Amino acid sequence: MLQSTDLARLTLLGAPSVHPLEREKVVLAKGKMEIEQDTYSSQLVVWNTSTHTETVLFAVPQEGELPSDQSPRWSPAGDLLAFIRKVGANDELWLYRPSTGDVYALTPKRKVKEFLWAPDGQTIVFTSRENEINTTAYTVKRIRYKLDGEGMTNGYTHLFEVDVETSGVSRITTLESDHGNPAFSADGRSLYYTIDYPDGLDLVKNPQVHVRDRANSSTSVITPNVKSVSALVPLPNGSLLGAGKKHTPNSAEFDQWFQLEPGERESWLQGNVDVPLGYHVIGDSKRTGLNTTVVHHAESGFILFSGTNEGRQSIYRLDTSTSQVTALSLSLNVLAFAVEYCDERGIAVVFVGDAMDQPGELYRAVWEDHNLIQMERITRYNEELQKDVPSVEIQEHFHETPDGLTIQGWTMELTNKDANPRAGTILMIHGGPHLAYGHSFHYDFWYLASRGYRIVFCNPRGSYGYGQAFSYGIVGEWGGKDVQDIIGFLESASASDGSVADEPLYVMGGSYGGYLVNWLIGHDHRFTAAVTERSICNLYSKIGNSDLGFQINLYELGGQSDLWNDEEHIMDRSPIRYAEQVTTPVLILHGEQDHRCPVEQGEQWFMALKRLGKDVEFIRFPGASHAMASSGRPQQRIARLEAVADWFAKNV
Repeated sequence: MLQSTDLARLTLLGAPSVHPLEREKVVLAKGKMEIEQDTYSSQLVVWNTSTHTETVLFAVPQEGELPSDQSPRWSPAGDLLAFIRKVGANDELWLYRPSTGDVYALTPKRKVKEFLWAPDGQTIVFTSRENEINTTAYTVKRIRYKLDGEGMTNGYTHLFEVDVETSGVSRITTLESDHGNPAFSADGRSLYYTIDYPDGLDLVKNPQVHVRDRANSSTSVITPNVKSVSALVPLPNGSLLGAGKKHTPNSAEFDQWFQLEPGERESWLQGNVDVPLGYHVIGDSKRTGLNTTVVHHAESGFILFSGTNEGRQSIYRLDTSTSQVTALSLSLNVLAFAVEYCDERGIAVVFVGDAMDQPGELYRAVWEDHNLIQMERITRYNEELQKDVPSVEIQEHFHETPDGLTIQGWTMELTNKDANPRAGTILMIHGGPHLAYGHSFHYDFWYLASRGYRIVFCNPRGSYGYGQAFSYGIVGEWGGKDVQDIIGFLESASASDGSVADEPLYVMGGSYGGYLVNWLIGHDHRFTAAVTERSICNLYSKIGNSDLGFQINLYELGGQSDLWNDEEHIMDRSPIRYAEQVTTPVLILHGEQDHRCPVEQGEQWFMALKRLGKDVEFIRFPGASHAMASSGRPQQRIARLEAVADWFAKNV
């Protein structure tokens, strides 16, 4: 049986970076959860993919201190390595010189959000927020004045440039708007970046692309008719590729590729696949850090990017000469990747990949002459932990809905059922709603499965990875067809794998999944007990106090309702309206610094149920953000796991 403290046995790998000249050298961060210190440590290591040997780059900063280095990136010549080091509350940009062994800060006491080497390797462009906050009082200037995981964001993100020889920093942008997505032209003469709110009002993005001539500091402006931009790729012929969303009033819109020619309007690529660009499969055993979604391999003219399809994150190749997109499917779920080489005949990538029964490890994959993929495993950091993980049977199931959709999902339980009697079934519901369960490693699932529970999880309409229309299907349907999908899947999966009718049935979910838990126990009384975490119970108040509720939740309700014109509809979709109908014992878990689903949602739900005399407990996690369950403080993650197991164990 797995213990909560076994979390600390996981090795968590960050995004790899391939040396530009010695392509067999791959640097990445190797992280651990440190329970006693209640923090994460991470150290940069180089793996030689030819010899399968590991080298630690440099020693711990000072004796007794835990290393906290991540997001390494080689300079264009490979003679320098930039990386992020956490110092106090700041993610500072640091530099390592292999020739001398020197390691020093480039941006002391400044929090860096993203960084990019200039093509000549002499400077690094980075983004950082210029916050307008003091500890006595400050005036809120913008709608987006807070952001989950970052806290108060009353200022704007700007672009800066630092000289790697002198450490001199100069600010590039000045407008009152968030800036991002820096990208250099191949010759380094132009710097491209986006400005999200050129009119100064940050209610809705209206992005522009600015092109800065680095020789004379002049700037030209391109205004594509897009809702958002997530990546820019300047091409040698002077055109520009971008990834972003079309102008629709829908938060389920996929990021897709568009092209900008000088003096022309944007055109969406005909080769776009019906797959969302990016990483959207949920997991709780991966290390945070800067993780590139798009890699432009300039020598070949190909762009490689991550996309999510049917519960798996894969790599896709965009041919910039033909605008065609090809899936480079892998059997593993890709968490991060880097390109070793790429040409017309073949591609080699290194990537961190995981699976339902395999925590993340480093792999190398090669496609040559359109032959089958040749893949080799480079690291075996988590092998010892895997030896102690009980044998679990995983089955894939499909449920056909009454309106003709196919719902993909899985069940997981101990293989030896005779020696391990089933303790009950737990229905897991994912958040988003535009995320997905899939072929990723969930320590939560294994922890509970090792205690004899059968885990049931699926991707109802709204989940990413099943086409744009499927993702749109949740809009205006919260508490409606999503419930039909999930309960239908539960019933069909239970019928197909011999579920015991009178065994305990539990339900658990977080964020939007927590919303559905709250909704279900107010309408369906089949559940023995429930766990709802970082959840939503009152959409009316969430619209006003969430970092994104004023936009996302209004879209999700259908785009027509607002606080002052349709209170009835908003409250009709809010679980708190049905608190009197709850009969299921419920455990509420909530982080006190959650800005996505603020803790007042947990407070309202607890107060309503407690006043009504319901069986309810409320656990608060001081300082924890919305992502606490997957990347929060180790001691809080352990306390959370133990609380969930104890709650289910005492409600049978």
